[in-house]
Amino acid sequence: MDSSQLFDGVAHPRQDTPPTPSRSGSPLRDYVLRGLPADLRDLSAGRLMHHHLAQKQQRILQEAAPLCLSEDDERIARLTQLDLLFLLGGYTPAGPQAAPRALTDLISAQCGKFHTLDPYLSYELLIDVNCEEYRRSGDIRVFSAGQDAALERDFYLGHHLSEPWAKSAAYGLRSLILATATARPAEVLEGVAQCLVEFTRYMATYRKLSQQAFNRFRLYHMGHPGGPRGASGAFMPSVHLLELALLPPSKGYGIFLDQSMAYFPSWSRPVIAQWRSDSSRGANVSQRLRDGLLVLDRAERAQLVRVIDKFVDFRMAHLGVTRHALPEEFQDRAGLTRRGIREQGGEHDILNDRNSGTSGFSVRYVLTNAVYRLLTLRGDLAQPDSLPANQ
Repeated sequence: MDSSQLFDGVAHPRQDTPPTPSRSGSPLRDYVLRGLPADLRDLSAGRLMHHHLAQKQQRILQEAAPLCLSEDDERIARLTQLDLLFLLGGYTPAGPQAAPRALTDLISAQCGKFHTLDPYLSYELLIDVNCEEYRRSGDIRVFSAGQDAALERDFYLGHHLSEPWAKSAAYGLRSLILATATARPAEVLEGVAQCLVEFTRYMATYRKLSQQAFNRFRLYHMGHPGGPRGASGAFMPSVHLLELALLPPSKGYGIFLDQSMAYFPSWSRPVIAQWRSDSSRGANVSQRLRDGLLVLDRAERAQLVRVIDKFVDFRMAHLGVTRHALPEEFQDRAGLTRRGIREQGGEHDILNDRNSGTSGFSVRYVLTNAVYRLLTLRGDLAQPDSLPANQ
């Protein structure tokens, strides 16, 4: 496969094309881009109180509300919703009750008018809508002020720009199991492995992000107790498409998918649902091999093992980045190596753990369970008689 091509026709991510300045139509743009980060910095330093912030924003919202509600362009409405939810995110430390009523009313009104809008700061709004606007106009919403602003920007962009690599890898594996599959496995698997190398390279760059900088803006991504789940990398959709194309969903992974569906980007929800259904019925690489419906020679089988290894590399890089950023949630370092995870004996409960991450699930077990599933599959492939191979 030529490195410039993708299995689903999506262009590879590029960072060398500067955005074309074109200002967004959100009436809250100027305040959210410049005023909000400064206000949150003052709030954190004790130079501003939440009730003073609410009073200031109440005045801004009263002026902006008629403009927001008169807008019929859905692209601008999505940006406006992003701005409103950035305002709401600023009240996370104090709880949603601290936010001005005009803010919550306007968020609800926006959702009533545009039924596709999320009423909470979702992965799609924070990462995709935000970064698409940056690439279009040069504007990106961040909570941080000063030097941390660029670090937060790059964190969002890293997720956005890495997504096509995972998506391409997922569609590549999917092409091997479709009834109309005509692709040559060796060529497909080589392309998938290349995509996963690039995907992992993006993830590894997050190790440069300091714990302090990450925690300063991560605070505003967190959900409230009893409220919606926070914006989290756990909801990057193509990683899940990749796993569903590779192996059937386990019971524990099914629980994650059940509780996460509303938090995946809107485009991906029907795709994940369809691929999950198909995978549960045997339409995945591992089951097709077991059933003899996908035949790989020894070299191709080795390529598949390499693909799994690259996927594990990504998962372990993600685990390493998370350990670095959130050391308090990984005080027990036992069992966090490949060998330790492979020998954990099964998947752990992702719901009953006091160290829940931004997604609301156990940080440790969401990550280690994913590695465990991949290493178990790799172990099956290493058994000569477990999965048929063409001699």
